[in-house]
Amino acid sequence: MINKIKQFIDNIKLEIYCKTYNIKNYLQVRKYKRLYPDYIDDEYNCGSLKFIWGVKSWDNLTGKDASLFTMNDIDITYDRDSKLYNLSIETIYMFEGNKEEEECKYLRYLLDKFSKYMDDNNLSKDYKTYLAMYDCFSAESIEELYFKFRVFVEGYCSVCGY
Repeated sequence: MINKIKQFIDNIKLEIYCKTYNIKNYLQVRKYKRLYPDYIDDEYNCGSLKFIWGVKSWDNLTGKDASLFTMNDIDITYDRDSKLYNLSIETIYMFEGNKEEEECKYLRYLLDKFSKYMDDNNLSKDYKTYLAMYDCFSAESIEELYFKFRVFVEGYCSVCGY
């Protein structure tokens, strides 16, 4: 009898938690839609962040397309608050053989994927700007982000001799 009462109370607690969570989520989504008119409550938006593009990692197990909630080898997000595009790359991989050579192959692979994205979306790959290392993977445009990543990849591989 006591176990049934405990189970009943636990069920009520769970029900209250779920209802509270749903209300908080509803209010949060309304807030984001008010702040960001293009906001949609999905895997491509989270608060001020908007997923732009990405290449899923080979070891991502979600079975979903690249998004904010998948593990990506490379991705671009836009922060609506700072008005900056941010580039992220996966660097956890342990390469066999010559580490620097394999890293350069991987980085060039990512650069090729980024180049294809630029071509597919009619974005200029000829953008030139000054290089500020304090924000290497943040930029006001995708073209500027591409420039910075290309300088990083080509510079790193050149220094390593690949």
